[in-house]
Amino acid sequence: MYKIIGADQKEYGPVGADQIRQWIAEGRVNGQTKVQAAGAVEWKSVAEVAELAGALPKTPAPMPVTPPPAYPPSPGTSQMAVWAMVTGILSILCCQILAPVAIVLGAVALSHLKEHRELTGRGFAIAGIVLGILAMLLTVLFVIALISSPQLLQNLQNALGQ
Repeated sequence: MYKIIGADQKEYGPVGADQIRQWIAEGRVNGQTKVQAAGAVEWKSVAEVAELAGALPKTPAPMPVTPPPAYPPSPGTSQMAVWAMVTGILSILCCQILAPVAIVLGAVALSHLKEHRELTGRGFAIAGIVLGILAMLLTVLFVIALISSPQLLQNLQNALGQ
């Protein structure tokens, strides 16, 4: 005969081992439920009592945890190539003086990328070179237009003034 402490923390019993096995089958008692054998002083969990532990459902062995596969770190992007593109964009938008800087940065970045194959950014370097060249060409064309038509600058000032 046994007494048990239910989920509501109340004491039940005495009940026989067959009754506890039935409660285990119904899910009303589990391995952590505290039981006390008749005449015993100490409370034990159902899992600790050999007569009752056999009625507990067998839990499957836990699946071994495998660490995720170690992937090689992703290659970094050449910062010089990024700066080549940024200065190329700035040279087109506002600062034509940055055009040579964009071209030089792009060329140096391409050379650096050939030596360090793990880095990416070839497209950034090429974009910086192309934008730098384009900014220089636009500047040259603007200067040629100003020289060939002196009225162009005055017309441009009048248009911007209105």
